[in-house]
Formats: sequence, C-alpha cells, structure tokens
Amino acid sequence: MTENDPYTNPLSRKTPLGGSTGVAIVSIVPIVALVLFLLLGFLAGAWAWAWVFFLAVPIVSIIVYGFGGRQQR
Repeated sequence: MTENDPYTNPLSRKTPLGGSTGVAIVSIVPIVALVLFLLLGFLAGAWAWAWVFFLAVPIVSIIVYGFGGRQQR
C-alpha cells in the first residue's frame, strides 16, 4: 500500500466519493433540505428546529468531496 492509496488516506482522493452519484446527491440535498424545512415549519409549526435540515448540505459535501477540497497538482 502506498501513501497515496485512496483506501489508506481519504484526503488523497482525486474524485468525489461515489463518482457521479455522489455529485448528484450533493446537488439534490439543498432542495431536499428546503422542502423538509418548509414542511416541518408549516405543518408542525416547528420553525425553531426546522433549520437543522440545512446542516445536511455541508455534511454531505464533506462526506462526498472530503475535507481537503480540490488540490492543484
């Protein structure tokens, strides 16, 4: 196993986790978060807690793209 092996060091990945499926999930999560925010807010009147769904946007992005961001090489 080498130092740049994607299985030993998750920060050395050059492609998103899940490939094009991971990119699609990152693209859809903000819309899902907005829908859940509005549904919980209007239907349950829980506006004070509905914002928590927006935390899914950066969490999913961190999982798919990793912590390091895109590195120029």
